[in-house]
Amino acid sequence: MKQQLRFYPDIDYRVHPAFRDLGVPARDDDSVVDGMIANIDRDLEALHATRYHAAALREAFDSGPGCRIAELAAYLDRTTSNERVRRLLSRAFKDVTAELLYEARIRNDRHEFNRMLSPQARRVADDLKRDGAHICRLTGAERQKLWELCAPAVARLRAAAALNPKTRVAESMPRYSGVGVRLEKFFRRSGALDGLSAYFGSNVTFTGFSLEYSHNKQDWWQNCYADVGLATSKTVYMHYDHGCRNPKAIVALSNVTEENGPTGYIKGSNTKPRSNFIHFLIKSIDLRFYDDYVAGTRSYYRRRFQEVEYRREFLMLPTALQACSHFGEDITDDTDLSADLLKDEIKLTHDVGNCVVFDGDYGIHRGALAESGERFVFQVIFAVEPEIPKIKALQQRARAIARRLLKGE
Repeated sequence: MKQQLRFYPDIDYRVHPAFRDLGVPARDDDSVVDGMIANIDRDLEALHATRYHAAALREAFDSGPGCRIAELAAYLDRTTSNERVRRLLSRAFKDVTAELLYEARIRNDRHEFNRMLSPQARRVADDLKRDGAHICRLTGAERQKLWELCAPAVARLRAAAALNPKTRVAESMPRYSGVGVRLEKFFRRSGALDGLSAYFGSNVTFTGFSLEYSHNKQDWWQNCYADVGLATSKTVYMHYDHGCRNPKAIVALSNVTEENGPTGYIKGSNTKPRSNFIHFLIKSIDLRFYDDYVAGTRSYYRRRFQEVEYRREFLMLPTALQACSHFGEDITDDTDLSADLLKDEIKLTHDVGNCVVFDGDYGIHRGALAESGERFVFQVIFAVEPEIPKIKALQQRARAIARRLLKGE
């Protein structure tokens, strides 16, 4: 199969130690599916290259890539024997169609997007285009103030971790809280918001954030393939975020070292060749996988790959769909792919910086794997969306602050 029809990175699961002896025969229609995917990608590329009025865009999508996506969905429904796999694909295809239409609207707006950039914002945009990430630094005084404002949340997270020490713990925080206002001011002052807007060719807004606590008793990321004697890989938890247009930032409150879970980003991974359609579809499949075990009985986060019955179902998919957005544990240590990813990884330790802004939807990253000590970081989410009038933005902010004041937050 041509590289551009694949998900990146391209992992051959049929030779992986946890999959190779399961006895699931390969489908004999990969060339048919590959051809249908190529047609979808071709139509998406043509759609994105043309400027449409709103109504015409929907019509062009429905008659072009939307129609071809429906054809592929119907073909796989006819040719897939396992009922649970068919249901999973059906849900995922509905999601990916809606996601790609929204993506087309965002890209359509790029034809008219233009913004003057400060020198700081230009550096952010250049770093994002080259590496997919921009590293910067809050001052000591800024971090100290954030620590003070977060003291109650820090106490709550430590208490929650004491009750469930093996699982991830985080707390969403109000967008217009004192912490949120300070973070937004930093991202504006540093040029991050304008730089992200230039990188995406569309308006980018600061939409929300949470505080995450990582410590060395957590094991949610370990031992996916212990049943076949495979140790946790060196590329463990390398992944793409499930979103499709939500750039991200990690702001470290703690002094982060190699041992307490630094954020890592794979330079240039955002520009690797891949199928646009498959990149979206794999995320939709991952999100639509029904995890039906009793909550709390296991801490590991990828049941679909940990249990044999789901591995079998995974191999029933066409080769182009045998991929996962959270793939780090699936890469064995003895491969060139593992060596290449590790070679290009930038780690956000305290001597490098304490904030990284990055394209987490198309760029590979990981973090929170604390082997000793603890780590507190803000996970910040941005949104790529059309710009709204300033007066409306001020009204939305005023209403949000008023609601918080009424609730006594």
